[in-house]
Amino acid sequence: MKTIRLTSPYTKGNDVKAAQRQLKKAGTWVGKIDGVYGEQTARATAQAKYKLGYSKRNINQIYGRTLHAFLTGRKKPTLLMQRRAKHRANKPNTFREKALNLALTFEGVKESPANSNITQFSKWYGMIGPWCAMFVTYCFVEAGSKSFKRGARWAYCPYMVNDARAQRNGLTVVPKDKAKPGDIAMFDWQGDGVSDHVGIVVTSPNSKGAFRCVEGNTSLGNNSDGGQVMIRDRKTSQVICFIRVVE
Repeated sequence: MKTIRLTSPYTKGNDVKAAQRQLKKAGTWVGKIDGVYGEQTARATAQAKYKLGYSKRNINQIYGRTLHAFLTGRKKPTLLMQRRAKHRANKPNTFREKALNLALTFEGVKESPANSNITQFSKWYGMIGPWCAMFVTYCFVEAGSKSFKRGARWAYCPYMVNDARAQRNGLTVVPKDKAKPGDIAMFDWQGDGVSDHVGIVVTSPNSKGAFRCVEGNTSLGNNSDGGQVMIRDRKTSQVICFIRVVE
């Protein structure tokens, strides 16, 4: 089994078919066994890792030998993985958790073509433009939140901040030391009081204000217009506010 990643053009072949068969047994792949490693198969891979008890930082869309061994039963998950898997299976799944888990499955998705703002999120939203807020909107709508609406709110970060501060549309601001996974981080790179970017919190801020966030339209070279979905290491000093979705 070779390592399979989401590529353009898509990877095809018997290894992909073998992966899809195992993902189907795991209950994360519901499509046809077609041997094409597209976005749906990649997302099923990330979901399988979540169900198996992978740590959140290791949940990605890469199907490799280790995952294949877990799914086929040739390798047994560690005790820590088993505990995580049990906890996740028994834990009530709020839409914030669902939105975060869904967002994590898109890690590595890029604009196509590059520098076009064309992604499945912007096309779904109905507006081709900077799409970090559209990515967050997509994840929360798919998770079942009534706060977010396709094509309506929000494509512009400051509007989301304004509504949260006014406690409109099921949004509320939470203190920086109270932010939890599934909350929304609104970033202000220039420190001018205007939000430039948005992501979903993956890990709560630690004592030094460091946390992780999954974001759309970012990259190591461009925080707000980088063209891909990534998990980024951030600091609360970069955040204008954290938002909690309450409905």
